[in-house]
Amino acid sequence: MDRSALPGFLQDKGLRLLLFGGKGGVGKTTCAAAAALQLAQQRPQDSFLLVSTDPAHSLLDCFGGTPAPQNLVLREIDPQQSLERFKARHEEHLSTIALRGTFLDQADVAKLVQLSVPGLDEMMALLEIEAAVKESRYACIVVDTAPAGHMLRLLGLPSQMRKWIAALDAMLAKYRYLTQLYQGNYEKDAVDLYLEQTLADLKRLWTLLHSAKRCRFVPVMLAESLSIHVTRVMLRELERLRLPVREIIVNRLLTAQADCPLCSDGAARQALAITELLQAFPNHNFWSLPAVGNEVQGPAQLLALWPLVRELTAASADAAVTAPVGAQQTISPQAALVREPPSLPQASITLLLFAGKGGVGKTTLACASALRLAQERPAAKTLLFSIDPAHSLAACLGHEVGPQETHVAPGLSVIELDAQAEYAQLKKNYTAELTGAFGRSGTQAGIELAFDRDVLERMLDVAPPGLDEMLALTRIVDLMDRRQYDLFILDTAPTGHLLRFLEMPELMEKWLSTFFALFLKYRDIFWLPKITQMMVDLSKKMKTFRRLLTDASQAALVAVTIPTEMAYAETLDLVNACQRLGVAVPILFVNLVAPPSSCPNCAAARRAQKPLLARYHTAHAQRHMAQVFRQKEPRGIGRLNALGQALYRASDSTPIVIARSAATRQSMEHLDRHGPQPRDDECAKSNQFLESSHDE
Repeated sequence: MDRSALPGFLQDKGLRLLLFGGKGGVGKTTCAAAAALQLAQQRPQDSFLLVSTDPAHSLLDCFGGTPAPQNLVLREIDPQQSLERFKARHEEHLSTIALRGTFLDQADVAKLVQLSVPGLDEMMALLEIEAAVKESRYACIVVDTAPAGHMLRLLGLPSQMRKWIAALDAMLAKYRYLTQLYQGNYEKDAVDLYLEQTLADLKRLWTLLHSAKRCRFVPVMLAESLSIHVTRVMLRELERLRLPVREIIVNRLLTAQADCPLCSDGAARQALAITELLQAFPNHNFWSLPAVGNEVQGPAQLLALWPLVRELTAASADAAVTAPVGAQQTISPQAALVREPPSLPQASITLLLFAGKGGVGKTTLACASALRLAQERPAAKTLLFSIDPAHSLAACLGHEVGPQETHVAPGLSVIELDAQAEYAQLKKNYTAELTGAFGRSGTQAGIELAFDRDVLERMLDVAPPGLDEMLALTRIVDLMDRRQYDLFILDTAPTGHLLRFLEMPELMEKWLSTFFALFLKYRDIFWLPKITQMMVDLSKKMKTFRRLLTDASQAALVAVTIPTEMAYAETLDLVNACQRLGVAVPILFVNLVAPPSSCPNCAAARRAQKPLLARYHTAHAQRHMAQVFRQKEPRGIGRLNALGQALYRASDSTPIVIARSAATRQSMEHLDRHGPQPRDDECAKSNQFLESSHDE
């Protein structure tokens, strides 16, 4: 292989940390695994670490059960195990700090230290990476990050953790002051050294993350609108954090096929998107990887990936735009949009969640379903909302959306909740009430109370990272309590963080109960009635949401997946977790299924997908499974409306697109075996429907 034709991150021997990130489902894991293998092969004398920070791991699935080479170590971080190790290593120091620096007794400290707080996925992952960097055992650490929103939260954690260290240090300030006052001097001990060492470790990691010579962040994306939107947001935030980005990988580029409008249309759209990207980000180097017929799995296929990489230029994009688009359409009339669409959710459902692996089309199907359900219930009001840090609703709908309710269609409003803003308002209110509670100082006792006030002001800096999402969710619960909407549709974060979200109400209740008990116990020292009431209200709303979530007559989760091995495994994990939590999953949409076609690319993809589709049928026999065929990009309300009409059977139970009949199944099986028949008038009508249904 000509190494000069490879991206810089595969040639630069000075890199110690190489991170891959982007929107879910764009191929981050594949690119990270292929890069780690490539480095291990190029430099057999060095050792490398490939680590995943995504709670829904797929690294081992990516290797297909085949072991990595001896100089490459794989590690999938388990946040709960990391948390237990963290407690075991640091519990004594943390308990000592709390006892020295606050009015809490031994029992209070034990509760706080042992509290299993939610939302620590990113923090534990960061600490694991920091420990690996500190070991200096590996020439380079390659990181497969969680999808974009939570990846950005991970990269912002060093700053948050410095606040955590500052809060712990503030707890010791009063102890140091009193020791100095009564003993005349204060000497540092093991606890002080622990804080200093922890802060030094964080500074070392922060310095590494900002070093353009030793660290590189590589965004991975697709040349499609939603991925472009998320990548734009991600690049702006990376620039704000001053993290080095040079190369961008544009994955799964299509080749125009003269006899396949879907492939040719997709290739032309991708080329236009690439032209837009090259103009918008002239200071970055773009590299392309082609769409391959089969899922990339196993070391041999991963090592074959980077020889396919090509530098993207304006000339290559222009050539793709002018590629010939064939006039013939050979997609079966039965395969227009959806096979075996389910019935519409029953009228009693008030909460509908769309969930699945990143990149499977959750947002698209959530938007299409919201539009359809709003039409089916003209007397009702529907709210579509998202709390994912990387929002995509606005980009998918082609309509401006923000943290306030926005009307986008008859009977349908949309919100992209700003969790950080909700948390910032809580901190503002908390600080204001503390100022009133600790308004007097001057005597020695007043000075001691001033230390306690400083500690209490910083307590929110050690609150669970998931607190912001729960605060945002309370706005939705408020709307539910006021019956302002009849149906709420949630576009969730990808699987790993969704599961954390589903578990969070129960875990957050434990956290709230602990702190509420402390506020009551020490109300003679300080009393914060507004914050206390806020905690009571938040606890009540979390219980309300939990009850609704586990009531199958009122709430349901729609699982969305695609026909790949990694998506299949992750979908099983999602469904099993929902069963464990008592959340109903009545519908499974298998998205991006290749339609029966004479196109060689589509036909090959369909053959590869067929065994997986059969496994989906077997594994999910107790729920309704529908296949959503690959189509022109359904972006904008017009196209989403067309998709929404096809996703579900009509309210009178008459199928819109595909009849669930033996004749239909026989027709599909015939097409799979023999390919499409010559076009006739009926096929022409179906093709016109397929093409026109995707136009605005």
